[in-house]
Amino acid sequence: MNNKRKSLKFRIVLLSGAWILMALAGTALVLLAFYRDHIASHYDAHVRMHMEEMVSAAKLTASGELDLAYPPSDPRYRVEHSGWYWQILHQGKVLSSSPSLAGQDIDIGSFVTADHHGGTHVIDAPDGSPIRVQTQQIPAGIPGEHLLLVSSAPMMGVTDDVIDVAQHLTVSFLVLGIGLVVAVYFQIRIALKPISAIHEGISDIHRGTADRLEGEYPRGVQSLVDELNNLLEHNSVLLRRARNQLGDLAHSIKNPLTVINNEARAMEDSETGHLVLKQTTDIADSVNHHLSRARAFGTTNVLGSRAKVLPVAEDLAFALQRIYEKRKLEFDLSGLGNCAVRCEVQDLEEMLGNLMDNACKWANRRVVVHCTGAEGRRYLYVEDDGPGIPEDKLEKVLQRGQRLDESKQGHGLGLSIVQELVELYRGSITLASSGHGGLSVKLDLPGG
Repeated sequence: MNNKRKSLKFRIVLLSGAWILMALAGTALVLLAFYRDHIASHYDAHVRMHMEEMVSAAKLTASGELDLAYPPSDPRYRVEHSGWYWQILHQGKVLSSSPSLAGQDIDIGSFVTADHHGGTHVIDAPDGSPIRVQTQQIPAGIPGEHLLLVSSAPMMGVTDDVIDVAQHLTVSFLVLGIGLVVAVYFQIRIALKPISAIHEGISDIHRGTADRLEGEYPRGVQSLVDELNNLLEHNSVLLRRARNQLGDLAHSIKNPLTVINNEARAMEDSETGHLVLKQTTDIADSVNHHLSRARAFGTTNVLGSRAKVLPVAEDLAFALQRIYEKRKLEFDLSGLGNCAVRCEVQDLEEMLGNLMDNACKWANRRVVVHCTGAEGRRYLYVEDDGPGIPEDKLEKVLQRGQRLDESKQGHGLGLSIVQELVELYRGSITLASSGHGGLSVKLDLPGG
């Protein structure tokens, strides 16, 4: 899941989805605000229409009593506590009111003053529900006298209409949002196809199944692909030249060393011959060691650097069986399967060869090589059924030139060379007791 969250596609879809959600939510709020104002204006228009009826129908008689020719015609004024109310006042006294008020009065004292009698206000009705109230002062038919008309509509009607529209908008915008996110996903998927193709191509190069990016790409991406292919080719040329130069260097050094070794063997009986032979052997080992380091350093993390373990182990087992033919050693390679590591084949041969050779020296009958893996890493194990190494001596074995048993042939460089090589590939080597009774050497390398 973490890798998925880090992907470019996931981030674009997430950001687009968040923006779509905010845009639709903001649009819905604006539309609802507009609709609420529209509905409120619609109700206010109804109230004003009924007030116009009262303007033409209400007046005072000469005796000061109200003469209402006809009440407002809307039947909702006859339903108790409907929120549709009207009443007519003279000098603060209610002269007549709608049956819906059930004998109660609308409290308008909070917003009606001597200087202000008009406008729309939201107040609480006698039953506690909110209502939209409009007032208007008109001539009473007697000079100097005025009537105050009050009419209202329930706020519940406005609220219910807005809630109903909000529910429909929510469903509609939800469907629209999902549709837009799906459309964005497929657009991004199509648009990022070249990037996915480049990713797969680089993965193939990592696995060693290709040495360059193939295929046609959009104009904006093709230049990147061309540059990457040029870089791969350039690195390959540099690597090939470096290997050739290392080979030439090794050849130029080893030939004179071979001549010196042959001369030293001719003087083997003398102390000088032994000394020269020992020193030339040490020089050859050091040259091989540093050439291996240089070769590994030049190939660490290079694209396409990949080696399958089983073929290398089989070749080494075949050679070691010939070398240790008299001991009749058995090699168990069944645990390798399709294991592959990201390193040069020559380096894997040197690391595995040193470990398997060391196991053969100490094994009684059996050498086991197997592999496990987790999270892009491969763990190679080389085990034997020999006497093993005491735990307090394990660290000493990895030191350059150290040997615990001088009776075994060698210079004590094998494990230290393996350690230096594996560290160049950002791996590690671990020694432990084997379940077969001897030593277990574990190589931690990047998976191929």
